[in-house]
Amino acid sequence: RGCLDGRHRSLLALALPGEEDPEGPGRTARPGGAVPGEGTQGAAASPPRARYKSGGGSAPARPGIVLFFPPVPFRCSPRAAMSSVRIECVAKEGCRIGESPVWDEKQGALLYVDITGRKVCRWSPVTRQTQAIPVDAPVSSVALRQSGDYVITLGTRFAALKWKEELVTTITQVDKDKANNRFNDGKVDPAGRYFAGTMAEEIRPAVLERHQGSLYTLFPDLSVVKHFDQVDISNGLDWSLDHRTFFYIDSLSYSVDAFDYDLQTGKIGNRRSIYKLEKEESIPDGMCIDTEGKLWVACYDGGRVIRLDPETGKRLQTVKLPVDKTTSCCFGGNDYSEMYVTSASDGMDKEWLSRQPQAGGVFKITGLGVKGVPPYPFNMSSSIKIESVVKEKNRMGECPVWEERENALVYVDINSKKVCRWSPVTNEVQSVSVDARVGSVALRQCGGYVIALGTRFAFLDWDTQAVTTILELEQDKPNNRFNDGKVDPKGRFFAGTMAEETAPGVRARRQGALYTLFPDHSVIKQLDQLDISNGLDWSLDHRTFFHIDSLSYAVHAFSYDVHTGKIACPKLLYHLEKEEQMPDGMCIDTEGKLWVACIDGGRVIRIDPETGKRIQTVRLPTPRITSCCFGGKDYSEMYVTSAYDGLDEATLAKEPHAGEIF
Repeated sequence: RGCLDGRHRSLLALALPGEEDPEGPGRTARPGGAVPGEGTQGAAASPPRARYKSGGGSAPARPGIVLFFPPVPFRCSPRAAMSSVRIECVAKEGCRIGESPVWDEKQGALLYVDITGRKVCRWSPVTRQTQAIPVDAPVSSVALRQSGDYVITLGTRFAALKWKEELVTTITQVDKDKANNRFNDGKVDPAGRYFAGTMAEEIRPAVLERHQGSLYTLFPDLSVVKHFDQVDISNGLDWSLDHRTFFYIDSLSYSVDAFDYDLQTGKIGNRRSIYKLEKEESIPDGMCIDTEGKLWVACYDGGRVIRLDPETGKRLQTVKLPVDKTTSCCFGGNDYSEMYVTSASDGMDKEWLSRQPQAGGVFKITGLGVKGVPPYPFNMSSSIKIESVVKEKNRMGECPVWEERENALVYVDINSKKVCRWSPVTNEVQSVSVDARVGSVALRQCGGYVIALGTRFAFLDWDTQAVTTILELEQDKPNNRFNDGKVDPKGRFFAGTMAEETAPGVRARRQGALYTLFPDHSVIKQLDQLDISNGLDWSLDHRTFFHIDSLSYAVHAFSYDVHTGKIACPKLLYHLEKEEQMPDGMCIDTEGKLWVACIDGGRVIRIDPETGKRIQTVRLPTPRITSCCFGGKDYSEMYVTSAYDGLDEATLAKEPHAGEIF
């Protein structure tokens, strides 16, 4: 009974000699109870009862019973029936290291890369032809862009690729201090962020300097976060169907690992191993997930892909391929029921290649009985444009402020001791030289400017170039000078001081203070024991003062009395991440969000003061970003100053935009 399906489960009950129907005379007994359909309430009607032949007499005899009903076939799943799995080499142009297959639904084509062949490939199942775009460095992964075309990792760069134009544009670079590194596998997460990891270049396949790689994420705003380092060969990656788990392979760990994953932030944590590869499976490489939440892992030098259950940590299935160096896999085709597997030929001698002539090819597997998850596209912000508008280089450009009356950007070059004014109409820069390092400049209601130079507050008349001292401070600290400053909503000039460096990166600590110059020329000290008093601004409701002391690597918020100008009750608002480096100048937008320039971090970051979270990063083409402000006719343009002081000759050669204004 246990082997019969629903059509035949109630076919027959036989009465053997001497057995009587417990239900009543004239009925046939059935082992285990009544015959369905014959007096069994609620049971489905059974098919016609099977006939039997007996050896004679009115009662059936045991020896001659013959049953007549169709045989019931054993049901087997398509996955278990390996005879239904078909493997075909579809892209026969051998790759040196084929990798990162991804299905492009818009094009109805398979994308993949040849890492050491330095090309991005696209194979059409319609024409069965492969197109390829050569690039200038080892290209290790490719992903779709939401706006069309692709993003790639090549060398140690994230880059955008326009297919028709064959144009590659660098987005940003990582591992600048590791000349022998390159990216390896990468993939876009469910929120449109591009995860990719690095490794040292191989001496020969799977032989390399250990622990040189890292795992990074490129965010839609083009900022980059490093998740961890000490990686050998950063490889396969994917996400669970509920978007709560990130799966990852560092190949030389011979393990598939899982992390807790925060979809909102992209952060990962709580690493643990879910599967250790068997010896015959060799090295784990690329990976993908199917619609049942099971992982498929390509086994380099193992000549197979294996299917894993991440819940139990068990291998469920193995599909062997006719090549040893299987590198990665993805699902594709019209309904994502086809699996595509890339392979490599690098590291194979002539005898090996003669045995495996399809090495380096791309294979299509059908009949697996499962479908894959469509790839996520990278959601790159495309509306941001960065332009160098002032190419006259500043040693230490700082304190930009838009002057509406002159339709010009005013700023200072601290170390060149000059106040500058750039016109977007003439594209010319005018400047006034002063007699000391000038830390900040602000507009005066009656015309001209107020500046903080040396340890003095002063007025600057632009037309006559006359500087009139208002008040000198900190005469007991000859090594101090003013740094950043700004005018508050009531017309008071806030500016802070710092100790000058006695050697590069060396200065006396906690020598600075924050002062306020009132319209009546009186001054009060608001804070002392500061290292580098820097960026400052006020909330839109005029109740909060924001301030940066750079060596705290933080933005702090103070309660602010708009009537008296006094500040109190400091609290930490945001602590900068390691890759953001040191906070410098700051401004606020009409949504009440703060923008902070990150010196040596090469970026400005946008912070929500309500949540204390970074919500955007804009990378700039030089590292020493010093300050920022909004300007232009409708104040929709951001102006960002930079510096070249502090960069050695070798770095300057690599940073041609250092000291420019963007």
